[in-house]
This record gives sequence, C-alpha cells and structure tokens, in this order.
Amino acid sequence: MDIGLRDSVAFVTGGGTGIGRCTALALAAEGAAVAVADIHIESARATVAELTAHGAEAIAVQADVSDEESVADAIATTAHELGSLDSLVLCAGISGLYGRSIDEISTGEWDRMFDINVKGQWLPVKHALPFLRLSSKASVTIVASDSALVASPLHVPYCASKGALIMMVNAMAVDLRGDGIRVNCVCPSVVNTRMPKNDIGLSDDADLGDRYPIHEPDDIARYLTFLASPAAATISGHALVADFGFVGQSSFPM
Repeated sequence: MDIGLRDSVAFVTGGGTGIGRCTALALAAEGAAVAVADIHIESARATVAELTAHGAEAIAVQADVSDEESVADAIATTAHELGSLDSLVLCAGISGLYGRSIDEISTGEWDRMFDINVKGQWLPVKHALPFLRLSSKASVTIVASDSALVASPLHVPYCASKGALIMMVNAMAVDLRGDGIRVNCVCPSVVNTRMPKNDIGLSDDADLGDRYPIHEPDDIARYLTFLASPAAATISGHALVADFGFVGQSSFPM
C-alpha cells in the first residue's frame, strides 16, 4: 500500500537511536527525505549513513530539543537543505527519576523532564509552522506513552510530562486544523530500548521479553509513520494507545 510519503520531507527528533532511528528508516523506506535530528550528532550521522547506503536522501542535524535556538537552527537547516518540510515526527524524550517519591525529586530534575518531554515537542512545531503551512500533507506526530493514561508507581514526573503531551496534541490539532496540519501521538507501553532498561537497572543488552509484554522499536516506528502519512489524512487530535490491550482491562477480579 502506498501511504503517500514519496517525495515528502520529514524531520525526526531523537533520530540517532531507538524509536527515532527506526522511524527515520521507516519514513525513508516509504520514499521520504529525512532530516535526522539528535543532540548527539554522531548518532544522527550513523543513522544517516544507514539511510544513504540504501539510496535515501537524508541529512544529520544537531538539535537539543529543550533549547529554542538549537531547534530553530535545525528546522531552518532542514528546510534549506531538503527544500521543504512536510512532517515532524518527534521521538526525543527522557525518562529517569523512576522509583523515587515526589519528595525525593529536585526542582531542577522536574524542570528538565518537562523541558525535554513537553517543551521539546512544542518548540519544533513552533519553528516548523511557516514550512508546514506551505505543505499539502503537513503532519506532526509525537511519541507520548501509556503512562499518560495509567500511572506507573513512583514515576510522577514522567507520567505528568506524558499526560501533558496528550492535551497538547489535542489543543494543537484544534488550533492548526485551519492550516491543514494534523497532530497526533502514539502512546506505547514498554519498548525494547535502552530507556526502560536504565529505569529498572538492567544492562543495555538485557532481555525485557521475559518480564513484560514488550514492543520492538520497529513496531512503534510503523505506527508513527502511518500517522505521519497522507494515508491517515482524516486522523488528528488522536492518541493511539499501543499497550497490548491492557489499558482496556477492568480491575474487576476474575
């Protein structure tokens, strides 16, 4: 099925590793040119090397999503070098602070969580708007979490930041509808990446599959790519929950 991304331009944050890397690969496989943005430029360049080895058009840009000047420069570079901008797929985010009660968290730690997980999703949209408004297939797709809907214990800052994203997606979808810009998010449960392993104190090569039902990063990349595409043209303001159906399960005893 052709989902309509051929000859479009996508900007992917967190594109150097994990879900972001897989999403950059998925978008390129559908014919999009991809700007791989990451705070670690060498990681972004490694993803770009994979893309260009398969004939895709791609560039690496450094971006600290919590810093406005950095984001503005990355967006401007993308539009200049790739000629346009049709979709943002915002995968950059952090966890951490897991297993700590609310009185054990500093103001600085709380602020950093929201700087990256919330402000870091707003800033790319803010600076991409002049380019997205020129596109006939503009979209913004964000990685949220099932922690926006169901709280994991001792994880208040993360859950709060992801919960804020769902309402931000709704509000932006309403405000940008007249510009023809769709805004959606994906809310996965545990994904087999470094981040949840670090949260629970496992090594990077540990197997999560024997502990929880888990997604592979490619799974989430497919959902993000579909929502970013014209194939999802009538979907906006939507939080797609990918959690193996657990959010729908009643607590009523068996």
